[in-house]
Amino acid sequence: MMGKSAIAVRRISRADSASVAELAKYGVATVHEAMGRVGLLQPYMRPVYPGAKVCGTAVTVFAHPGDNWMLHVAAEMLEAGDVAVLGTSSDNADGMFGDLLATSFRARGALGLIIDAAAAMRQNCATWDFRCGARRSTPRAR
Repeated sequence: MMGKSAIAVRRISRADSASVAELAKYGVATVHEAMGRVGLLQPYMRPVYPGAKVCGTAVTVFAHPGDNWMLHVAAEMLEAGDVAVLGTSSDNADGMFGDLLATSFRARGALGLIIDAAAAMRQNCATWDFRCGARRSTPRAR
């Protein structure tokens, strides 16, 4: 199955910057309602540091628990203003994202990451102004 279970869509339709800037003025609940009640995250998802908010074009990532390979793939496809959004194939609390990936994301101009797993770099997110929402924060990388 190696090489056959992962797919990377390389032509991403990105929102125009004016629309992103306009939506950034509103809260999550308002945008969710205006879009027909779609795309809301699970209630356990939280910013990994206080005040972390982000608005940008979503680059979606699908991964298996404990396997962050597709985050590395996504890092190569991110552009300025993007927000990576990771979901997993089953329940997962592993620390799949840390300083190395955050550095790669930031080098490409990504604004942040929303991850339905754990993030393992809470302190640096705040210091770097890299916005991250996660299922939980952990000092332990997987």
